Amino acid sequence: MSGEMLSGPHGFGLDSDALAGLAREISGAVSAGAQIGVVVGAGNIVRGAGPNATKLAVRKQPLDTMGMLATAINATALADTLRGCGLGGVHYSTLPGVPFSSPFDSDEADSLLRDGKVVVFSGGTGLPFFSTDTAAAVRALQIGAEALLKGTQVDGVFDRDPRKPGAEPARLLQTVSHRAVLEQGLQVMDPAAVALCAQSKLPIIVYNAHISGNLVGVLRGSVLASAIETL
Repeated sequence: MSGEMLSGPHGFGLDSDALAGLAREISGAVSAGAQIGVVVGAGNIVRGAGPNATKLAVRKQPLDTMGMLATAINATALADTLRGCGLGGVHYSTLPGVPFSSPFDSDEADSLLRDGKVVVFSGGTGLPFFSTDTAAAVRALQIGAEALLKGTQVDGVFDRDPRKPGAEPARLLQTVSHRAVLEQGLQVMDPAAVALCAQSKLPIIVYNAHISGNLVGVLRGSVLASAIETL
């Protein structure tokens, strides 16, 4: 989930209603039988690695570190909100010494997921030059996820940016291969994340996370979305 999902209408910082809304979405998914791990971004505070880095007079590596630190703020807030909903949110961070978090342990995380708890990951990959997209792919593989869900502001993967005007309307691609996403330069996830998922044949589901009920709908196959998979 992007950090912007947590900022509500303000576009910056954290919003209690937005946090509660995301917690309700996750709770619905858990009630439907899913095991959920969440990787959070930090675009609501400061954006590091990726094409839209925050414009600050700060060198690349320190800026990426700031982005990773900001994800820890978001994850702390989300995990606490999840615990308030009875979901036992557990915060794992790649960053050492983050309060209210634990170092990541894949076996422990798997056990918690099987017990119906939600795990929240912060700190990205712990390395500069990698976005939270790549961190999400890594964590998905580490916990043996069946799919990686990418929550966006649009209904899925389009052949071009649907928010930009053009001679022809953007076309939704309900099924597309990892290779096609990379070869056509479709701007849905960082190429490193897509390539990693391609290597392990991990499907990526791209859906509109800004509509209430869509997470459960995607899991049930009743909501329009795009699947990036090995074809």
